[in-house]
Amino acid sequence: MRISMVATPIWAMKTPPLTTAYLTAWLKQHGHDVFQLDWNIELHHNASVALKEYWDRTHLHQWQNAEQYRDEVAPRITLPTIDSYAERILAHDPQLVGISTYSIEATMHMARVLKSMNPKLTIVVGGQVCDPGFYGYKLAWCDDIDLVVHGEGEGPLLEIVETLEAGSQDFSHIKGLLIPRGPGQAEDTGLRPPIADINGFPWPDFEDLPMDYYTVSEDAPYEPSRAVSSLMARGCVRKCDFCLQAEIWQNFRYRDAQSIYDEMASYKERYGLTNFHFNDLLINGSVRQLDRLCTLLIDQPLDMPWGGNAIVSRTLKKPLLEKMRAAGCEFLGYGFESFSTPVLHAMGKKYDAGEVSRLLQDMHDVGMRFFSNLIIGHPAEGRREFAETIQFLIEHAHLFTEAPTSSLLIVQKNTPIWRAREHWGIEMNEGDALGWWLKDRHNTLAERKHRAQVMNFFYESLFDVGLKITDMDTEKDLTLGAGDVIPRTAQAN
Repeated sequence: MRISMVATPIWAMKTPPLTTAYLTAWLKQHGHDVFQLDWNIELHHNASVALKEYWDRTHLHQWQNAEQYRDEVAPRITLPTIDSYAERILAHDPQLVGISTYSIEATMHMARVLKSMNPKLTIVVGGQVCDPGFYGYKLAWCDDIDLVVHGEGEGPLLEIVETLEAGSQDFSHIKGLLIPRGPGQAEDTGLRPPIADINGFPWPDFEDLPMDYYTVSEDAPYEPSRAVSSLMARGCVRKCDFCLQAEIWQNFRYRDAQSIYDEMASYKERYGLTNFHFNDLLINGSVRQLDRLCTLLIDQPLDMPWGGNAIVSRTLKKPLLEKMRAAGCEFLGYGFESFSTPVLHAMGKKYDAGEVSRLLQDMHDVGMRFFSNLIIGHPAEGRREFAETIQFLIEHAHLFTEAPTSSLLIVQKNTPIWRAREHWGIEMNEGDALGWWLKDRHNTLAERKHRAQVMNFFYESLFDVGLKITDMDTEKDLTLGAGDVIPRTAQAN
């Protein structure tokens, strides 16, 4: 079958989109003819300097909000050229178009244009925002979208293609789909068991992509980044209560270290890479494979810096960090979320603040950079616990290579904390994952914003930067406004 795969904005500009690259390779492995378009990077590359600011994550809410996308983003960025991109997608003469979704509004816009040009086209969308707990149902209710894939995409997408090739339009037997069933209706076919052995997946396919367009430059000239990304593993070994990833991926599966090394070496030779990124939720889920990869990189150096996300763990100590550094690992990313041990345990973290303190010192000693995140406003976080996080920042500021980013907790549907609303006394309006409150009126949105403002004072003092106050979903600026009244009970919490 002839298939076109499309990556929508907004997404990172440093490396090619990994989802479409994996799915393109998977479909080609099964004998299909696939064209791949990174709509995101082409829009960014061709945008004026003034419009490039819309790719900053703080503008994500403008791409996700229907009115702001229609009135602000579309007229300036997508609408002038969307027909020409749609024509390129259809020039491949596809029977199916798969859209990797980041901005749901841009996705629906592209689907509408494609359907207007070819009403017989089958349009399938997927991506993490397509989970039923995020925007899956909204996308399924869009008249121009035929199927929504949630969870791991390879299995469902291949079955959809095979069903179409058999001349059928009945997809109800395929797990991992939301199938439109009329206005405001959709059938969820249920979770699909993940493919057990991910060593059978082909490496990502970056053909058709404009490799010189990917950049880390924020200002002209936009020099090529010479970087790609890949995965060591899929899934996570933890189940943090605010996170949907454990449900999306279901279990943790890791690749053989030799395959990872071979992939890195192949891409370096083919694309002239100068650095490599792992987009895993964590690269230290299998310490044995991570250690083996480091051995391979030390024995046969690629002279190519790399890094990825990691979790705080008793196994991630100075000897392993030193080996990783010697193997070319230059940075790690951590979701610390809090520096209060009671809050960490309530979140489902398997460590305490003392373990974080030890890790920061080890990272400093081996000379490795890291970035990190904090979450403000977990139900277990009262005044004392918030103060513990602030105190930890004060005592350890000299060990941070950059200020942590911070966001306000959202209670996303289908997460463990959403399922435990009664336990925590959480009350919320339907569809408002940000504006929840506790039954005793503690921990309101206004109070969480106030805590963020307090943290901002310490950020300016400790790191000489201002704190951007965002939610965990849309990155929307949530600066405390005059209309945000903090109840006395919340002020005292």
